[in-house]
Amino acid sequence: MNRSRSTLALFFMLPLFSPAAAPDWFPRSDMMSIGVYYYPEAWPESQWARDMANMRKMGMEFVHLGEFAWSFMEPEEGHFELDWLEKNVALAAQNHLKVILCTPSATPPIWLTRKYPEILMVDAAGRRMNHGGRQQADWSAPVYRDYVAKIDAELAKRFGRDPRVWGWQIDNELSHYEKEFSYSPAATARFRAWLREKYGTIARLNADWGTAFWSMVYQNFDQIEIPNQLDHPGLPNPHAQLDFNRWFAAEAADYLRFQAATLRQNGVAAQWITTNYMAMYPNVDPTLSAKDLDAFTWTHYPVHGDVFPENGPLGFRLGSGAVQSFMHDFMRPINGLSGLMELQPGQVNWGAINPWPQPGAIHMWIMRAFAAGARIVCTYRYRQPLFGNEQYHKGLVETDGVTPSPGGREYSRAMADILKLRPSYRPDAKEPAAYAKRRTAFLINFDNRWDIENHKQTTRWDTHAHWLKYYRALKSMMAPVDVVTEDRDLAAYPFVVAPAYQLVDQALIAKWTAYAGNGGHLILTARTGQKDRRGHFPETLWAEQIYRLIGARLPIYDLLPGNLEGTVTAEGVRYSWGSWADILEPEPGTTSLATYSDQFYAGRSAAVTHKLGKGSVTYIGVDTEKGDLEMALLRKIYAATAPATLKPDFLVDWRDGFWVATNFTSLPQVIPAAATAHLLLGARTVAPGGVTVWQE
Repeated sequence: MNRSRSTLALFFMLPLFSPAAAPDWFPRSDMMSIGVYYYPEAWPESQWARDMANMRKMGMEFVHLGEFAWSFMEPEEGHFELDWLEKNVALAAQNHLKVILCTPSATPPIWLTRKYPEILMVDAAGRRMNHGGRQQADWSAPVYRDYVAKIDAELAKRFGRDPRVWGWQIDNELSHYEKEFSYSPAATARFRAWLREKYGTIARLNADWGTAFWSMVYQNFDQIEIPNQLDHPGLPNPHAQLDFNRWFAAEAADYLRFQAATLRQNGVAAQWITTNYMAMYPNVDPTLSAKDLDAFTWTHYPVHGDVFPENGPLGFRLGSGAVQSFMHDFMRPINGLSGLMELQPGQVNWGAINPWPQPGAIHMWIMRAFAAGARIVCTYRYRQPLFGNEQYHKGLVETDGVTPSPGGREYSRAMADILKLRPSYRPDAKEPAAYAKRRTAFLINFDNRWDIENHKQTTRWDTHAHWLKYYRALKSMMAPVDVVTEDRDLAAYPFVVAPAYQLVDQALIAKWTAYAGNGGHLILTARTGQKDRRGHFPETLWAEQIYRLIGARLPIYDLLPGNLEGTVTAEGVRYSWGSWADILEPEPGTTSLATYSDQFYAGRSAAVTHKLGKGSVTYIGVDTEKGDLEMALLRKIYAATAPATLKPDFLVDWRDGFWVATNFTSLPQVIPAAATAHLLLGARTVAPGGVTVWQE
């Protein structure tokens, strides 16, 4: 049988999923549930019952099983052994633990990789990966998809209608880790097919890829290879690279869609389906799976050797509040059901340096998830491994298998806190009006991130860091933020921030213009509007397509080499910059908010604002070193909403009638609560790594 045709036929046979029919998987009154990963295949069967009972004693409400167990589920081709998994599902139920089952596609068994080596990914150097790790398989290989469909179907037939099973996780951290992409024949064929569908003719592809430059012209689609830096003396074609980034994200989404559909076709109906994305991972776009998954969950390890100096001397033990909060605010708006599927329980093994988290920090991370609207938090893992690649990765219990670890005690504490808060849940709670006035849509588009990365122009530019400068400023004002894509209706948001939005078209400019004209306040930042969606410069003046929108001209931009710093001044305060500076010329009626203090363009504008209809448009053209100018300008723009003045990374959010403060800074912070506030957890002064919850 032609395997590619059989897989494709399966896809078209699968029923479309209707989210409107979804059961109440996550009752609002429960607010959030906490659970843990368990790998029974790695432990003696005699310990399973003890371990499940102890999980429940620690307060866990669910257990996560099976993600790396393909060799145990199908030890030989076509021979499925699921009784051991059934025993663990039964033990979980006996201990009142709900079950999340996983598809094991991240770890193909040895019999499969040896029989069909073509299922293994090929790295940029042309080396085919080998058995002995994870994520070594190629999602584009038709043979691999056939075998994934078979194991998924067996699992769904056995457990898809089992009321003890709460939900499903597809794969794990979908990626190829440091290898990033597969350059296999299968991936190349799928990339070419995607290009044929997108462009129709090779002439159109040549036009969009600008192949007239350097005589890159293609005669047919079969001549196209995946862009590979190792294949070129210089950089690959940036337009080809952008399309490859788009295809890779679409291919990942297609792989998730294929597995979700297989589960549903074979019995999964009353259980929810998710996958486990990696935090801030640039190559896989969760929004592409909005119609295929029921919930959106992700991995986060806040402490793994990064210093996070913005959080003070304890930053390396506390982690980044901005990164964790940003990811919550990105995943939640996709469909309203989100959570952390893999949260750190203590020291990890994979960082360059793996310090111990600050006492209380793990509890704080869990409660930050609660504050951000998460429905679940799950930790990796219950038991610390005694062997294997992750021996040094802590669990909820120590290496004796029974004694709660320091992190385990913090998870128990967090679950006890959730149980304490549940009776105070208010089903009719309304978001406070003053808080709602600051609600902000934070627009991102993966195309922008990819295109900038392909043409950074300066090694000092960091798109992720640029986003977080604005995000931290917003959270310091206690602004509720939804990180969303441009297709969303923006009318409900008083403010929209669109950082470094390099690729635009006339439809988006018209949408932004209408938004501001109807009373919204639009904030755009450096690099916005330079290119069209193909990554081409329009045949106009530099960035001219946004001149009318921003009320200014943008004749040049500048970049500083090495560690040189320029300065920009706003209201008498000087700020340093080095990575990017758009030099602006305000039109009549446009106000300059900041000016450059040195270089040959001293005195010219770095940021401008003007009224547009009932609203306003602000353009901040400089990327400062610390983000302090950006924070000052946002406070000015939000002044009418009486913004808070919190220390950045002291995060305060409202959820379901509760105010929740989490302190990622190295100094005690005072909560912005009324004198009459009813404190439910913690104190008015929050220690580093501390949490306070109150109602007003």
